[in-house]
Amino acid sequence: MGQSDAVVRRMGGHASAAQTQAPPATDQVGSALGGNGDPDGPEQPLSTRRRVSRRGFGSIQSKLLLMLVLTSVLSTIVVGYFGYRSGTQALEDSTRSRLQDVLDERASRVSAMINNVSGGVTLDSQGVGPESMADFSSAYDELARGTVNPADTAALTRYYNDYYAPHLQENLGGEINAEAFIPTSPARTYLQARYTVEATTETDTSRPVSDIDDAGDGSAWTAANKKWNPYWRAVRDSLGLDDVMMIDTDGRIVYTTDKGSDLGSDVDTGELRDGALESLWREALRSNNRDYVAISDYESYQPAFGRPRMFVASPIGTGGDATGVLVYEVSSNAITMLTTGSGTAEKVTGLGETGESYIVGTDGVLRTNSRRLLADPKAFAGQMRENGASEETVDKMLRMKLAVGLLSAGPDISAVAKDGSTGVAEVTDYAGKEVLAAYEPLDVEGLDWSLVATIETEEALAPVQGFARNVLVATAAVILLVCAISILLARVFTRPVGRLMRGVRAVAGGDLGAQVDAGSRDEFGDLATAFNDLSANLAAKQELVDAQQAENSRILRSLMPEAVADRYQHGETTISAEHQNASVVYTEIDGFDAFAGKRPAEESLAMLKELSAGFDAAAHRAGIEKVRSVGTGYIGSSGLIVQRVDHVRRVADFAVDVARMVERFNVTNGANLVLRAGVHTGDVRGGLVGQGDMVYNLWGEAVDLAYRVRTIAGEAGIYVTDEVKNQLSSAYDFEKVGTIDDRPVWQVVLS
Repeated sequence: MGQSDAVVRRMGGHASAAQTQAPPATDQVGSALGGNGDPDGPEQPLSTRRRVSRRGFGSIQSKLLLMLVLTSVLSTIVVGYFGYRSGTQALEDSTRSRLQDVLDERASRVSAMINNVSGGVTLDSQGVGPESMADFSSAYDELARGTVNPADTAALTRYYNDYYAPHLQENLGGEINAEAFIPTSPARTYLQARYTVEATTETDTSRPVSDIDDAGDGSAWTAANKKWNPYWRAVRDSLGLDDVMMIDTDGRIVYTTDKGSDLGSDVDTGELRDGALESLWREALRSNNRDYVAISDYESYQPAFGRPRMFVASPIGTGGDATGVLVYEVSSNAITMLTTGSGTAEKVTGLGETGESYIVGTDGVLRTNSRRLLADPKAFAGQMRENGASEETVDKMLRMKLAVGLLSAGPDISAVAKDGSTGVAEVTDYAGKEVLAAYEPLDVEGLDWSLVATIETEEALAPVQGFARNVLVATAAVILLVCAISILLARVFTRPVGRLMRGVRAVAGGDLGAQVDAGSRDEFGDLATAFNDLSANLAAKQELVDAQQAENSRILRSLMPEAVADRYQHGETTISAEHQNASVVYTEIDGFDAFAGKRPAEESLAMLKELSAGFDAAAHRAGIEKVRSVGTGYIGSSGLIVQRVDHVRRVADFAVDVARMVERFNVTNGANLVLRAGVHTGDVRGGLVGQGDMVYNLWGEAVDLAYRVRTIAGEAGIYVTDEVKNQLSSAYDFEKVGTIDDRPVWQVVLS
């Protein structure tokens, strides 16, 4: 086997370089084309189509579009966001400022009204007050010394039973004992019988009002009333008061403008004691200061049928001693109309549909009426019950249509009223509604009140929400416009890229030399020109590659069987097989080196080509498979690749044909060349060997014996083993020449 391997290595050395270059050449061309390198292949290779289909949103147009859209959209969103923030903040500030302005205007009105009342009571207590007080006090003393007329008592009994008690019970609820209110003193009985009963008219929001100056009884009190009542009535109307009264130093109410059930009452020992009126009377008398003004908070006042009243009092007198106290009575309705700004309690000016302004004390209870109560009592009652108000309180507010002193402003507003805070905040009001509220303490000495102006948050921030919607719509419109423009720009920008892509795909599909329109004179135009040059170069190089590939294929087939060469060209590098019952022939021409050495190289080469062509022609005629040929040596086989039943005869015919070809060459060229050939049949193994230089090799006993028998006799000739001779005995004559490994070796006898 060692001798055989040496021959194989010697014969394979000349072919390895050309043989191993064929596949890389094909790969290089295919790589340059971007496909399989086949000029007749499909327009777009499958691998290219897959890359395109997988690209999806990764195209330049998509990326450019995404970049433009994202940049523009983000810019629009950022600008819109800051515009929204600044715009909404400005609108919120404007709403808060407007609410604060309304609050300040209402606070100014209320403070001015109460301060006017305080100034008026001080002025009148020092001006006409002393003289008026003296007239009414002396006249009252005169009546107090009289007796009670039964007719007067009967009239008052009817009044208190039929009018006063039902009205008081309607407001306060429960059972009212009218007998407890019927006057018993002479002066009070006398005055109420002639003024209170006669002047009584039923109203919805206040107790009866009397415009009677002269009862026609001729009494001193009537004379004083005729003198002073027009003045005090004018004071009452000009200041928006509910009543004007004078109380002497004994606590007797000697005069009232409205002549109600409190006329003639005693705040010291009578039914009005222990109330706000008594406290102010005592405070004013103790002050010993003619400029002193005492103010009471709102409190339920029985003569006003239980409705709340506020009193402003100042001592009467110009000297060192006070002769009485002048009291101005202020109803809650008067203050409520000031806080609404509309002149009515049901409507609020400047605060929209849900706005409201009211006064809250430090106890968290309203000092003015509720707009909700007056506008929709049923809905108001439902809201109060939901917020946990007692049924008794709700019923009382509904009966009186009044929330003063009864309705809590809610935890949020009560807290700011208690602290006397100033500000604007979103809070929950007494009805459980989310409101924007402005609040501040009132500048009124003697009263710890806070004024609150509210508007439901939804309405207050409606301009903000509308602005936000407009910004959102505008932003969306800009984004849509930007997207449309971006799509247009992306298409315009990537149109040259599209042309280049079509050109690249044409080249990848095998259309080498494809050209594209350069179009513009920008970078894309330069790129298109470069592509055209590249495509033309590829077409030229492909022609060279095709020629080289054909030559490589021809050389490769000269170095190994055609079937093996085909497999190798298709990428197989590990090719081996076991072949049973195949025949191998080794042929070698001796004497060519000595013969050709005397001739020029070109002539020697031509002769060598002639011999090589003769080998190939003989192989073709015999139908054997060429394994390898090097110089004047040739290895062939039959039954190796293509199974044949006559493989032994074919290799023998080949050897004989080559011997005759050598004879013809000698005759033609005057040479003296001889042929040595060895033939054996049996099991053969074959395959590609080597790493860098791939060589097709045969090994096995049949190969070894075929190689060895060709030199058995030391002379030229065709030598076969006994196995070959037995199968060819009828076709050729043989002569025994020796043995190898105890096997007979025969020489073919040529005729």
